[in-house]
Amino acid sequence: MTLRFIPIAFLAAFALAGCSDQTEQPPTTAEASAAATDATGANPSAQATPGVTSSAAARSIGPASHEGDRALAHIQKLATEIGPRVAGTDGERKAADYIAAQFSSYGYSVEKPEFTYSGDRFRSATLKVSGRTFDAITMDGSAGGDVSAPAVFIGIADSAGLSGKNLGGKIAVADRGTLTFADKYEAARAAGAIGLVIINTSDGQLNGRTQPGAKFPVLAVAGKDAAAVRAAARAGDPFELISNGDAPSHAVNVLARSAAGAACDVLVGGHYDTVPGAPGANDNASGTANVIELARAMAADGLDAGVCFAAFSAEESGLFGSEAMLKQLRAGLRVVTLYGKRTDDRVVITAVLQDKDHSLRVSRTTVT
Repeated sequence: MTLRFIPIAFLAAFALAGCSDQTEQPPTTAEASAAATDATGANPSAQATPGVTSSAAARSIGPASHEGDRALAHIQKLATEIGPRVAGTDGERKAADYIAAQFSSYGYSVEKPEFTYSGDRFRSATLKVSGRTFDAITMDGSAGGDVSAPAVFIGIADSAGLSGKNLGGKIAVADRGTLTFADKYEAARAAGAIGLVIINTSDGQLNGRTQPGAKFPVLAVAGKDAAAVRAAARAGDPFELISNGDAPSHAVNVLARSAAGAACDVLVGGHYDTVPGAPGANDNASGTANVIELARAMAADGLDAGVCFAAFSAEESGLFGSEAMLKQLRAGLRVVTLYGKRTDDRVVITAVLQDKDHSLRVSRTTVT
């Protein structure tokens, strides 16, 4: 199967969909060569055997061209129906299952390799309240563990919020604000609490640092859950806090090959995880959706040997998913990196192709 060129409109969408809180610049030749050396293993994979898509199957998955409406449907599924997809949460697992199902329906051999990593800035945790489960974040410095006890709401954890409250052996629940997270922890600890939940005052999730070496779990919950969590704490309902503390985090990638065990000469991918509390439509359901749609379009008239598609997790936590994928493949990859820069009504796309021999080819296209 001869690889096909994809319409530039798709490339523009894909190039601008990636995530970073810093402006990325195309790598220098030296930088790209160094990256290639790190990403290339010494043990080449066996020659891929291409899968064969029957004419009936090809018709069932649509035309062999990228269709924007199909990509939009994937964005809606990921961002609207599934929502936040923080690495290690139920949202991440639901998204991974959905992406894997799409790849599989196009005829690919699909894997969902799990990986562990340290240094996660969004360490997922769980808060259970009277049968309801809320996604939470373990704050830096928090202890790990699983603690259960009745909850007590203490306002912002100042003297007014603590006045008259019995926290002995209970879980304190405090609003964000005025005091530092470390001060809130210390106030709850001194009053005898065995756990602390801090509620964000805006809809999104929060992460921050509590007292280093905290003696019990300190979790943060999103502001969108504030009313329910606050009401349950005021009622003295039982809370359960589940946190791994500083233990390594777990996440899952999704990889689609043309056949089981086939080599990946070219890897096309994007991350599908989000920051806490965000539906992640632009960052990066848009990129993931286009990876899925490109996989479909290229499978419609037969799978391409050596071309693999991937959805990475834990990008927002520190690029851990893509690093794990490269370690897994340990093969010479042709890496295509796209950089987009918007200027007024134009988009300039720079594509850098790094081949197996580490040579570089750079091309630029302007889209108006």
